[in-house]
Amino acid sequence: MSASITLAGESQIALKQSLQQPLIVTQFIFAKVPGLDPTKPLDRAAGKPPAEQIVHVYTIPEKNAGYVNPNQVVYSAQLGSDIGDWDFNWVGLEDADGILFAASSVPLQQKRRNIPPEQIGNNVTRNFLVAFDGAMQLTGVKIDASTWQHDFTVRLAGIDERQRLAIRNIYGRACFIGDGLKFEKSQTGYQLHPGLAFLEGIRVDIAQPMIIPDAVPNGKISLDVCLQRQMNDVVANWRVVFGEQREYTDPAGASHYIIPLADFESPTVVDLRSTQPITGSLIEYLAARNGDYQGLRARSTTKADVGLGNLPNAISDDPATNSSEIVASTAALNKLQKQVGDSMTGMVTGFAISWAPEGWLKCNGAAVSRTTYARLFAWLGTHYGAGDGSTTFNLPDMRGLFPRGWDDGRGLDPGRAFGAYQDMMLQSHNHGASAGEVGNHLHAAWTDAQGEHSHAAWTDVQGNHQHTAPRAQNNNVGGGSPNFTTANLQNGTTAPTDWAGAHSHNVGIGAAGAHGHNVGIDWAGAHSHAISVAAAGGAETRPRNLSLLFCIKY
Repeated sequence: MSASITLAGESQIALKQSLQQPLIVTQFIFAKVPGLDPTKPLDRAAGKPPAEQIVHVYTIPEKNAGYVNPNQVVYSAQLGSDIGDWDFNWVGLEDADGILFAASSVPLQQKRRNIPPEQIGNNVTRNFLVAFDGAMQLTGVKIDASTWQHDFTVRLAGIDERQRLAIRNIYGRACFIGDGLKFEKSQTGYQLHPGLAFLEGIRVDIAQPMIIPDAVPNGKISLDVCLQRQMNDVVANWRVVFGEQREYTDPAGASHYIIPLADFESPTVVDLRSTQPITGSLIEYLAARNGDYQGLRARSTTKADVGLGNLPNAISDDPATNSSEIVASTAALNKLQKQVGDSMTGMVTGFAISWAPEGWLKCNGAAVSRTTYARLFAWLGTHYGAGDGSTTFNLPDMRGLFPRGWDDGRGLDPGRAFGAYQDMMLQSHNHGASAGEVGNHLHAAWTDAQGEHSHAAWTDVQGNHQHTAPRAQNNNVGGGSPNFTTANLQNGTTAPTDWAGAHSHNVGIGAAGAHGHNVGIDWAGAHSHAISVAAAGGAETRPRNLSLLFCIKY
């Protein structure tokens, strides 16, 4: 990974160069810094993390320092599986004076020690490439890095070249996207318009206008494009050149390609770019491309090529013809499809799915656009509701209902308006009921035995009164009331007794013994008894059914 030389490191470089002393980098420092964002540049003015954040210090062996070129040196830390366990997201280089010379942040990494069989350790190698003028001489590194590290230079160069050739096969020698890299007049002179181009398989992307600072001579204006090594990468490099130019290979072995941009005869500019109006991905652009291309096979395809040699050169827009000598055109097929679709507009049917298929709307009474569904509106109008009265209309609502054929004058459902809702109903009817006749009969009855008992009796109170006695034949009535006289008896009249006063007479009733009382019940004659019938069923009348989604064709 590349390291950012700290401000202290830059000062150390200047100091060592002025004192003509070597700059000796001695150790790697690994740390876990909370909240560190590896996508953001490090603060070059910051020092080492606090001691509690440093997880490991690695002393660099002399053989682990090598040079790439006179201005680039690399330091390598090789951590075996016997080291760990710790995590890190920050790595720094420290020199012999204890100065933090360079630093870099990385996504959180794990270093684990091998503890068989519980844990498998890992090996970690971290390389720091630092670059500054005279780096090899100042650090005293004398080992070629290729002797202790794999040299992928040749391998990567081959990969870069294969990728360039693959892109060239797609875009050709030069493909400018729209106005990208167009030579044009600017407010202060001339410039290249920002944009994208693929030149000899090299992607050239200019984000801002590329100002041409010098006076522009008359003649051809071209772009010198190459893939050039920069630090430890290979990137596209380009510059504007004037006049007739030849392609060449520079001393570093990079091939330079000369791509014409314009012919300039002040103030006239003739654009020489080969452009394409590509605004998205290439595959989408090609798929959507239309036009008449002379090179396409279709231009010269004959009937014999596709096995239609016996057909005449005739097409028809009449969808009604079945002639085997007529080839239907797309217009005819579209017309036929429209006729089929139009004939179904307003059709209602049930679907065994819970959503409306394409070309259909749910029959749910919703208000829909009169313009979007103009044909359906022309057929239905506001029969099922006027919507908002101006821009929408309502669909029929079939939710929870059974469809029924419109009577249309037959008389089975008289007086019923077309498309009108009808509530549930049961046809008026009677239920017959009867009970079996049992004829003249008696119903048995009885009283319970009460055991031996007596019945209380009484006489009513008569008030103060006299008792009369019959006339006697004898003059002497023994034991009679003193109120009786001989004269009364002789006269044959009743003789009053003395006043008894208000009183009652006790009545005694003898015990009847344990007995029962017979009860007689009259004959009822032949008769029947009323029967009550209990209600049955639920909240509605319905046959066996299956719920479907009713939709209407628009």
